[in-house]
Amino acid sequence: MNQTLIEFLRRREDLSDFVFHFTKGFEARETLKKILNEGQIKDKGNNGYICFSDSPLTMLAPMFDLFERYINPMYAPYGIGIKKKYLYDLKARPVFYYDPDDGLDLSIIDSWRLVKYVPEKYDFTWLREWRCPQNSINLTYDDCFVVVKTNSDILEMNDMLLELDDIDIDAQPEDGGIRTEYTGYFTRKFKAVSLEEISIVSQMNKEQLRCTLNEQSNQDSHYLGSTCE
Repeated sequence: MNQTLIEFLRRREDLSDFVFHFTKGFEARETLKKILNEGQIKDKGNNGYICFSDSPLTMLAPMFDLFERYINPMYAPYGIGIKKKYLYDLKARPVFYYDPDDGLDLSIIDSWRLVKYVPEKYDFTWLREWRCPQNSINLTYDDCFVVVKTNSDILEMNDMLLELDDIDIDAQPEDGGIRTEYTGYFTRKFKAVSLEEISIVSQMNKEQLRCTLNEQSNQDSHYLGSTCE
């Protein structure tokens, strides 16, 4: 990639290195948990493809604010961000928006990439949709990250984001007994960011988002508690 293009992409907040697959409905959070447990995004509707949005995460707050009004929203703030290059290698491509009245020869375009577009009547161009013609897509630490609504969601999903490797046991004499402390050492399976965190730092830009993700080490430790005998 030439340096001019790198600088151009860095400066444009409306462009992203990732595309996003968001879950939907009132069970959106549970659906995301299932995706994490399985380590895959699947074509549940047997469409022949899996959908993504190219809209930058740091600019999606208005969309989710609108969907908050609905009990069963089209999209919810729970999903997976995946690097475009990773999906591109799996044959993912931007969709082709077309007007049925244009009389275009659509036979030269794969049908799974076609999305109807009629201004003011049928318009989903705001999704900047990509589609990947796969039945399932494996999630990887290097190419994916998790998106949730709140910081508390990250804490709730820690057992899906982290994998326990070892427990350190430290026994210390205390008041005639023994106090034993336990520290767990974990490998991070997925990085994660909350929309709440993005909002707190005043509409985090994409460079700040990149730094937030890069600061999440693939190793972590947590104090698990203590017992006294």
